[in-house]
Amino acid sequence: MAIKSYVRPVLTVKSIIAININVKNEKTLVLSVDRDNDFGVKAGVVTPVIGIDHCMKAATALAVADPEDSDVNGLFAAIRMYKDLKADGRNVEIALICGDKDVGHKSDSIIIDQLEEVLEKVVPQRVMLVGDGAEDEFINPIVSSRVPIDSVKKVYVKQAPGLESTFYILSRMLNDPDKKKRFIVPIGVILGLIGFIFIMEGVILYYVTNNGDYILEQTWSIVLLILGIFLCLHGYGLIDRFIDYLEYSAKNLRSGNVAITFAILSLALVATGVALGLYNIWHTQIKDPVYIVIKFITNALWPFIFALMLWDVGKLMNNFIKLRKLNRSFMVGTITVIGIGFLLQGLLDTISVALGYGAMNNTFIVFELICGMALTIVASVLQSSYKRYFKSRESVE
Repeated sequence: MAIKSYVRPVLTVKSIIAININVKNEKTLVLSVDRDNDFGVKAGVVTPVIGIDHCMKAATALAVADPEDSDVNGLFAAIRMYKDLKADGRNVEIALICGDKDVGHKSDSIIIDQLEEVLEKVVPQRVMLVGDGAEDEFINPIVSSRVPIDSVKKVYVKQAPGLESTFYILSRMLNDPDKKKRFIVPIGVILGLIGFIFIMEGVILYYVTNNGDYILEQTWSIVLLILGIFLCLHGYGLIDRFIDYLEYSAKNLRSGNVAITFAILSLALVATGVALGLYNIWHTQIKDPVYIVIKFITNALWPFIFALMLWDVGKLMNNFIKLRKLNRSFMVGTITVIGIGFLLQGLLDTISVALGYGAMNNTFIVFELICGMALTIVASVLQSSYKRYFKSRESVE
């Protein structure tokens, strides 16, 4: 039986020197990645950017456009790493690649295309990845699947310690659209649901026991609900849009825009509907929550319907005054809204009769349902007729 012998290789000084020389001769790429393309959106930088001079210009451009952006520090850290490796005698190159402001599959596909372009031009044997740490879990697999990563450097911006830095981070997060949707909206939904659940519990206990203390104990629940709604609105930017709309409305009101007058009348009708609904459920003797909901909707429904109609009338008149044209969709929209109103009224009356909340003429309920269905069908036929008519005119012209 033959016995195999194994000899452990011994690293000599010459072999160690040869390994170091080989490592230094291998091309190393210092890569900075901006997944949401702040360089392109804020500073107008066209990527990929290859070379120390071009990267210096890109970093300076973004630093001037937004000095607080963390991607500025990431690219400057990559430039510092490049210079250190260059001073050490390494064969090194630096590059910047960016994705897209719509972070996700679109930005990652752009990053892949730019990465392959850089790898084709530089042909590195290894990569040193530099970033701000926010998107490493998405970027690292993309790069490592194409070239070995030697190291990953995360760059954090130095801030004052303690409470000041916490407030700074929170304020930055509250103003970033992507982070607002990712972090603030879920918190708002959770707080709103907790507040809503406790409020509904108090309302149900109040109607069961007729004890007003259960309503008075819901202060913190109401605060949580309002806070949750506010965070959701802020996360989706609806508060800013509402403020912009108020400014736009004030500007149109000063310029004599007719639509604003009708919009104010529509809001007044909505408020009237809410007041009528609350007044009727406040004086009702039946404490069933289903009956209360039906009662509120029944009394508020038609003020809401007329409010929508007034809103459309205002837009129609404003369009006619400015362009001397009548919007053909006004008639279709008005008929549709009235038809939906009849359908909803018929369904509410049907539910009320079925649950024994009151006696009502069945013929009248059938009339409401038939009117609603007929009006919606007429609106649909008018819409399709308009489309065919204008298509035929376009073909003739």
